[in-house]
This record gives sequence, C-alpha cells and structure tokens, in this order.
Amino acid sequence: MEAIITGDIVSSQNIEPVHREQLFKKLDVFLKSLKNNYLSSYETFRGDSLQCKTIVPELALRTAILIRAFFRAYIPENTKSVINKKNKKGYFSTKYDIRLAIGIGEVDFIDEKKISSSDGQAFRLSGEGLDSLKNTSQHLLVKTADHNFDEQIEPAVLLVDALIQKWTQNQAILVLYKLQQMKEDEIAAQLQISQSAVTQRKKTAEWYAVEKLVTYFEKTIHNWQK
Repeated sequence: MEAIITGDIVSSQNIEPVHREQLFKKLDVFLKSLKNNYLSSYETFRGDSLQCKTIVPELALRTAILIRAFFRAYIPENTKSVINKKNKKGYFSTKYDIRLAIGIGEVDFIDEKKISSSDGQAFRLSGEGLDSLKNTSQHLLVKTADHNFDEQIEPAVLLVDALIQKWTQNQAILVLYKLQQMKEDEIAAQLQISQSAVTQRKKTAEWYAVEKLVTYFEKTIHNWQK
C-alpha cells in the first residue's frame, strides 16, 4: 500500500508572474525539506501542479495538511514589509491555497525520480480525487480502496478543509510547526513571540481538532493495513 498526493494550486493564473515565480521556488524548497521525514519522492509539473509519495501511508493526511499550511502561510517577499506595517500581528487572510487529493492503495510500478511516470491504484485514486475537486469549493479529499473508510472519514476531512480555508497567515504557520512536532518554546523563539501567544494561536487555529483528526487517521490507516 502506498499514499499518493496530487495537487494543483488554486487560481494560479491569477497570481502575478513575479509572485508566482517566487511561490514555485519556495514550494520546491519546502517539499525538499519534507523529504526523508514525510516524503520519499515528489515532482512539480505544469508550473502549478505537484505529485508526491509519502514514506508510509499513515503520514498522508499530516503531509497534505503541511502542504496546505505552507500555502496558507505564504507571503511574497516583496510584500512582507507592507503587510507587516499594516498588520503587525499577522491576523490577515491569505489568497494562496492548493487543492490536494490523497489516494491510498496498491501501486503497479513507481519511478522515484519521475513519480508522474508511475501508475497503479493509488495514483488513479489520487488523480480521480483531484478531478472531482475542480470547480468545487472543497480543497482536500481522501480516497482509498475501502469505500467504507472513505465514507467514515469524509465528514471530518470536509470540516478540517473548511477550517484550513479560514486560517489566517499566523495560524497556518503555527500549525505548520506543530505538525512537524516542534516544541512550543521552539515555535515561540522561531516566531519571536511569547509562549502565551503560541497558546492563543493554537486556540484560534483549532489545533486540537486538527491534531485529533491526524492522530485518528494515522492509527486507522496503520490498523487498516494489517
């Protein structure tokens, strides 16, 4: 069993070329940072799309939310100073997001150097899932070979997706660090804020709900594979 995540950037054609170029470069750096701990391979293509394989299927949802958090937290370099002057605390929404479909199933063959040249059930489920997200307001989906599991997890995934779409930039950064299991004092130091501010961001980001869902998903997928 493998987990494949396929995605495309929301409204990428509406992003200014200079900002789009920055975003693609930052995305590549971010995906590289996920290798070894979360991803075994990834590929970006067509400028606004990506496909990746997680190290183990259990990490699929955590990794997908990490990627969503990266986008929700993203600020173009040449707009940071303007934004910081207007809103020092970072309580602003971001226009950046990505649709992601997780497919979990068997694979026929995998080319780790060019994952888009691979095939199998997990790839088809992920691709079909992404196609079903287009022209909808939903940006996250899980599709497996077990239809009963899909039906059980769908309401929770829909709720966390709606939550992610409402994250402000600083809430997204908080979740980005928490999903990578950073300690709160480390987060406070990284963001140059107090630990009480970290606690407040956890609350407004509804971190406990996200953590609960990710833990449930990881345990369920682990047991499902036995």
